[in-house]
Amino acid sequence: MSTLKALVLDTSAFIQGFDSNDRETKLYTTPLVLDEIRDEMAQIRAQNWSQTGKLSIQMPEEQALKHVYTRAQSMGEARTLSETDHSVLALTYQLSVQGNDVTLISDDYSVQNMADELELKYAGMNTRGIKRRFQWIHYCPGCRKQYDKPQQ
Repeated sequence: MSTLKALVLDTSAFIQGFDSNDRETKLYTTPLVLDEIRDEMAQIRAQNWSQTGKLSIQMPEEQALKHVYTRAQSMGEARTLSETDHSVLALTYQLSVQGNDVTLISDDYSVQNMADELELKYAGMNTRGIKRRFQWIHYCPGCRKQYDKPQQ
């Protein structure tokens, strides 16, 4: 069985003018990403790719979404990631678990941080990417006691 080479595109990839001439690489994104695109040229490019079969638009399976959300909570990233961010991470995870050679294209540092935590390949368009992974903690600045969740 041959491995599918795939790129999952975040909103930033469309905004930054991502273009793919590689016929061997399949492009993926989620409907939530397309909802965020306001640039007319990016919308036209996405529509053309979708009509020609180059771009597959799909939501990840619920199991993949739950996995990403659980890991994001443990990293302290759950509150910084949008529903769209969760969807592209989950789709990348799902395609990767299926045995595909998949890379997430995003300039969002929180998305890259989570991709690194999930051991997913990622690349930025206009950023060098994260240099190290962060795990957020909640603590009292007075006594330095750490908490699992922010105190109200």
